Amino acid sequence: MKQSFIHTSESNNFYIYNDLHRLSMLIHPEFKKIFETTTNIDQYYLGKYKYLKNYAFFSETNPNNFETTINETMIKNSIIQTPQIVFEVTDSCNMKCIYCSFGDLYEGYDVRNNKKINTNNAITLLKHIFDIKHKNQENNLSIAFYGGEPLLNIKFIKQIVKISNQLSYEKEIDINYLITTNASIIHKYIDFFVENKFKILISLDGNEENQSYRIFRKNNKNSFQKVLENIDMIQIDYPEYFSSNVNFNAVLHNRNSVKEIYDFIYKRYNKIPRIAELSLVDVRPDKKELVEIIYHNKQKSEIEYHNEESTLLNHEDLLLFKELTFFLKYYTINFYLSNLNALLQIDEKSLPTNTCFPFSKKIYLTNNNKLLFCEKVNYKYTMGEINQNVIFDIPKITQQYNFYYRNFKRICQHCYAYRFCGVCMFQLKNLEQLGTEEFVCERFQDQKTFQTKLYRIFSFLEKYPNDFTEIIENVIIA
Repeated sequence: MKQSFIHTSESNNFYIYNDLHRLSMLIHPEFKKIFETTTNIDQYYLGKYKYLKNYAFFSETNPNNFETTINETMIKNSIIQTPQIVFEVTDSCNMKCIYCSFGDLYEGYDVRNNKKINTNNAITLLKHIFDIKHKNQENNLSIAFYGGEPLLNIKFIKQIVKISNQLSYEKEIDINYLITTNASIIHKYIDFFVENKFKILISLDGNEENQSYRIFRKNNKNSFQKVLENIDMIQIDYPEYFSSNVNFNAVLHNRNSVKEIYDFIYKRYNKIPRIAELSLVDVRPDKKELVEIIYHNKQKSEIEYHNEESTLLNHEDLLLFKELTFFLKYYTINFYLSNLNALLQIDEKSLPTNTCFPFSKKIYLTNNNKLLFCEKVNYKYTMGEINQNVIFDIPKITQQYNFYYRNFKRICQHCYAYRFCGVCMFQLKNLEQLGTEEFVCERFQDQKTFQTKLYRIFSFLEKYPNDFTEIIENVIIA
């Protein structure tokens, strides 16, 4: 049972948090004394306490009545409405990045055999999705190419684009193309990408030292100079395209920092890069020590950079700003500004965890003909395949998800972060133990852990009070 509790901030202000009413309130130290049942209480604050108590402010919150059942129709509709298809174009790569999720540090993916995707099967999936999508001029579909290094199978990419353009014309569906690449051979095909308005995400970890984990497979040399040469070429030859369609993704590790990544990429290309932490899921047991050495915490690196007098890091990009945003959106009365219908509901209904509903974000086809919900999901969670025909195992998906939801309900309803935990269950280390006594959700937040979270959030808000209005007006209400 969740109960009201008092937490502090870095400035030693006191707040009381009430889960039932989604209410956080600044309180006087005298009020804190009442809450802790001490003596010599000021009668004014004692009266305030009694008033709030009469309105159930201090009553325990009943466990959330999570929804735990989905049906096959919901899965089918999700497939019809999927906004993106992702193809694992090839498992080949001309680099061997030390921390690659398909490399020596990790398990949970199919063996890499320099294999290319089956073109016929990919076309079968593509046509199937176009066939079941409703004809609608507002209907959009993204088609993404992933690897390995996808440019090692450019023939496939060009063929899919040609067929997709034909299908989109017939079905009146707007298509946009995306590709994630290390950019080492992009100079050979840039004309094609420009012609088809590809959105290009380039993997670049910063300056030459920052990039030193991204080495060529052939000679173990740093890829920095070649990659930079190609990026510079795109910027010079196609300046408008570069400005609108090229972005960067960096992996944070022990040879770079948020500051170094921003300083290099923004100053050179006027781009704000995405920055991802090293994955701590599916690490091989014998590589855990090495991963701990390479791993660098993003929030810690952000704070170090943001505390400097001069910084290129946008305030809104800070993890703490995003954490505050989620808190104001889901854990305060501001929730009702964008969810007026919730005021009429007796029970708050939601699915456990923040896992994407099956295929609601994308359909991922591996080069071994497996269908997954996302390229970040362990391959053992395959829920379909292409074998001449498209086979979504909808009964299995429905049964499996209902099992997950039933068992997570027992955990989530006692977690203080149940309204928005940000957790994808497939990124938990021990999901296969769910339903047993051995399962522990490493993201579970009891009262003490949640108090620490609120300490962090309110300290940030006190430091940047204008963020409150900014988030309410531009995120919650908008």
